[in-house]
Amino acid sequence: MSLFLLSVMLLIACENQPADDHGVIPDLSSYEIGKMHNEALAYYHSKNTDLVAPDEVMRFMEDFLISNKNLDREIVMEGTKKIMSTPEYNLMFNSKSSIDQNNILAYLDAVKKNMNASDKLINTLRQAFVLGVEASPAEAKLFIINNIQNRSWSGIDKDLAYVFSDVFLHSYDYWTKTTEKKLKKSTLIILYDAGGAIHGMIFGPIFSIIESAALSAVVSEKYPE
Repeated sequence: MSLFLLSVMLLIACENQPADDHGVIPDLSSYEIGKMHNEALAYYHSKNTDLVAPDEVMRFMEDFLISNKNLDREIVMEGTKKIMSTPEYNLMFNSKSSIDQNNILAYLDAVKKNMNASDKLINTLRQAFVLGVEASPAEAKLFIINNIQNRSWSGIDKDLAYVFSDVFLHSYDYWTKTTEKKLKKSTLIILYDAGGAIHGMIFGPIFSIIESAALSAVVSEKYPE
């Protein structure tokens, strides 16, 4: 998809989808959220050699979309400002114990509240994070495919399930196949990438890319091998 088309879709999404009106998003797959999550993460790792503060990580992700993908600076920065103003952002990005079930469950609660996700989907996502504490990445991947990706969802659940699965599978490839960096808690970090993606959907698809990649970078730096 051309960068021009992506920019147009971003503008339409931001202008026509108010925060309290989350219906099915047309042609959501065109945003290539999982693919761009990996590109943004690779961009961050190519630019950064030292640990940086979470807010600085967000700046890297903004720069990736503005400089590399030619997206509108004002729209991107306004969206990240909104993400960073949420209480969930502080829990996940600034806590010393990001690998904490209460933190990610707060993310799911925010998605349910703001996106009107069903109890069925939220409970399935909760199961994935509980599983992720002890499961290997491969075991978590099988659960995601069988219980989220291959299930029939409707309404906004369909979009959220798509984004969660798409980012999880791309993040899985990044952390288990692409990067040489090994992680102690790789299963949870991959799941948190996907959790950040659906939380970013509160503000629109493009911010799903920003938050998922930024969360991946921040949490992975806290728990390297």
